[in-house]
Amino acid sequence: MAHIADRPGGIVLEEELLGGFGGFPDRLYLISVGDGKYAANNATMSDGGVVDGLACFPDPDEATTYMGLLAGLSGEIVSKSFEEAREIAISKPKLNCLLLFSGGRIVEIHFVR
Repeated sequence: MAHIADRPGGIVLEEELLGGFGGFPDRLYLISVGDGKYAANNATMSDGGVVDGLACFPDPDEATTYMGLLAGLSGEIVSKSFEEAREIAISKPKLNCLLLFSGGRIVEIHFVR
């Protein structure tokens, strides 16, 4: 059974790595954990501020890798358009962005608020 943490461990963003992916693809992969919930994460910005974002992946393999890195995370990998992912993030009051993961790192951020 999946466990959803209220305050998962955060990631410190390395700003020099951001932008390395070339933007968000038109098609994203999310991890659905059921009941309209999706994997999310938080990250600490260089100014100390924290962002909470929907975890997005450019392909299913990246999503699988992410689940392997986070012990206990399991779910169904689902394909969504960029706009659908934005709408999901907007519908979750706690989330303020999309986080694009590649190679186990956040490579792009798209703010929705």
